[in-house]
Amino acid sequence: MMNGNVAVVVVGGGYGGVTAANRLARRDGVSVTLVNPRPDFVSRIRLHQLVTGSKDAVEDFGEVLGRNVRLVVDTATRIDAAERRVSLAGGGTLSYDYLVYAVGSGAADPGVPGAAEFAHSVSTLEGARRLRSALAATPATAPVTVVGAGPTGLETAAELAELGRKVTLVCGNVLGPYLHARVRRLVARRLAELGVTILEGPGARVAE
Repeated sequence: MMNGNVAVVVVGGGYGGVTAANRLARRDGVSVTLVNPRPDFVSRIRLHQLVTGSKDAVEDFGEVLGRNVRLVVDTATRIDAAERRVSLAGGGTLSYDYLVYAVGSGAADPGVPGAAEFAHSVSTLEGARRLRSALAATPATAPVTVVGAGPTGLETAAELAELGRKVTLVCGNVLGPYLHARVRRLVARRLAELGVTILEGPGARVAE
């Protein structure tokens, strides 16, 4: 248990940052400040639902942060470890005894020619919103190709198919490579029931 007045700054308001902030704020004598560039919490594992409109994927931080956590809506631009200080884009600074750096992950560059220019990503709030707008402007009969058969790809393909979209899922080799073979068969059957065309095997890798 920490004693005395201990200042903790958490940089990043994703799952890791929010969990750390809430747990630390429950300790006596600990003050926690969470720094995040948006005023809202983005549920990244729900972004595919935002695309189809079945869920918003954005919540007010008041719903997920404990009452004892102070939210600062700003971007950390510099961490001075020697001075134990975080500089903010808005011009302010935050002093800390302990720093939790939880800015999260980003999507890897697929390394596929044309992907950046012509494909939509579901890995960020902005990307999911752009895809939602693009789908809204496209006839419901227009086919959609989902590339990648990890959790996000599977969920996105299923959500779009449930809306009645004609969906092709390009697996890049194996559908749900992290799944047990039995579960993989169940997932493949369910996607087939929804009308999803599944392309898998060594030749099912997007080249361009």
